[in-house]
Parts: sequence; structure tokens; C-alpha cells
Amino acid sequence: GIRWQHNHERGSGGKGGVGGSGTVSAANKNGGGRTAGQALFLKTAKKLGSILKDPVAGDAIHKELRAVVGKQEARKLKDRRQEASRQRLQQMKRKPWLQKRLHPGS
Repeated sequence: GIRWQHNHERGSGGKGGVGGSGTVSAANKNGGGRTAGQALFLKTAKKLGSILKDPVAGDAIHKELRAVVGKQEARKLKDRRQEASRQRLQQMKRKPWLQKRLHPGS
């Protein structure tokens, strides 16, 4: 998939956010600081079209990029949901009386 953060960034998402979450690095100092994915995502369909000197191609790339990002977001949500339910199950296993209430036959 597209890398939205640099490898060295941990925490809230790099620049800004909670204090001390992102490290100050050479990438942030020398003008850059954005990954290729972030830079592409910020371009509009019109801008991509003008860069490629082909509005149809720019529009197509923009559409594909949006689709990829949509899939990534959906997967992230799904993973988060699964993790939450796994944690709930683990917590329930720590409370045997609760399990007996849910499954009285066992």
C-alpha cells in the first residue's frame, strides 16, 4: 500500500499532534517531510492532469488513488473492529462468572 508516514515517525502521526510524538529529523528540516503517497494524495485531479499534460490520465490516476485510499481506510476500520472484539473476548475470559452467565449450559 501507500506509505503515509515515514519509518521513523511514531505516535500521533508524525508532525504535530501530542507533544513529543514525532521526532525532528533531517526529512522535516530540509523542506521535505512528506512521503510520496501524501504528496500525490494532496494533488487534485486537475493538477495531476496538468503535470502529466493529459487531463484524462490525471483524472484516472486521481480516481484510482481515491479508491486505494478508500480500501485502506476500510481495512483499517475492519482491523480496528476485530482487535476491539478480540480484546473484549480476552477480558471476558478473565471473568469466568460472566462466561457462565452467557453460557449457562457449560
